[in-house]
Amino acid sequence: MPEVDFEFACLASDIPENGAKNVNLNGLEITIFHTLNRFVAHSGVCKHNGFKLELCEITGDSVVCPLHGWKYSISTGKGIKPSWTALETYPVAARGEELWVKPEAENSGADEFDTSAFDW
Repeated sequence: MPEVDFEFACLASDIPENGAKNVNLNGLEITIFHTLNRFVAHSGVCKHNGFKLELCEITGDSVVCPLHGWKYSISTGKGIKPSWTALETYPVAARGEELWVKPEAENSGADEFDTSAFDW
């Protein structure tokens, strides 16, 4: 499999501290979070119902979807509520004022158990 290069996502100044911004990289929706003077990128939507993470409430190191209360750790992408889920995480590189994201997930974002039997 060929290696995927980093792609320009946005300017660092486009994302206020404790804020987030969704970007689309070749059809892949990614949210970049600005927290504690660093940038972290995850899949751009809540795994439960597809709500854009940039529109969710950010408190400290967590992001909470307003639709049904699903909560994720911003620093790791792991689910807090429910704990068995996780967001895909993407590498971010700051090049001066520019933020570049590698649109190849560092983790699978796979849930820890099969949710296919549930009617979400």
